[in-house]
Amino acid sequence: MADITPEIEATLAKPLHAVVGINRQDASPQLTVVWFEWDGTSFQFSTTRSRAKYKNLARDPAISLLVNDPETRSYVVAYGTAEIRDGGHAALSRRLFARYLPGTDPGDRPDDPDRVVVALTPDRILSGS
Repeated sequence: MADITPEIEATLAKPLHAVVGINRQDASPQLTVVWFEWDGTSFQFSTTRSRAKYKNLARDPAISLLVNDPETRSYVVAYGTAEIRDGGHAALSRRLFARYLPGTDPGDRPDDPDRVVVALTPDRILSGS
C-alpha cells in the first residue's frame, strides 16, 4: 500500500471527478471520467459489463487514476491493479450520490446484475502541484 499524506487525503476527500486510465487491446490508453469513493485504502467506482472499460479491465487489470483539484492546482495519481467485484453496487451508488449530489435521493437502487464495482488499492500514489 502506498503512503498517503494528509495533503493527499484532503484532496481525495473532496467530491472531485477522477480520470481512469486503462489499456485498450491495441495498447492505446482508454481514459474515462468517473465518480469515485476513497475509503482510506482503496478507490472504488462502478461500471457495467457492456462497457469497453469493463472489457479492457477484465483483459488487463493494470489501471491508473488521476484526481485533479483545480482550486488548489494540485493532483493525485494512483497506480495499481484493478479488482472487479460482483455485487455491492447499490451501496456504493448511495454513497456516491451522497458525495456528489448531496440532498438528492437516488431512490431504491437494487444491485443491477450488469453492474460491477471496480476497486483499486494503489501500489503507488504520487501527488503534485
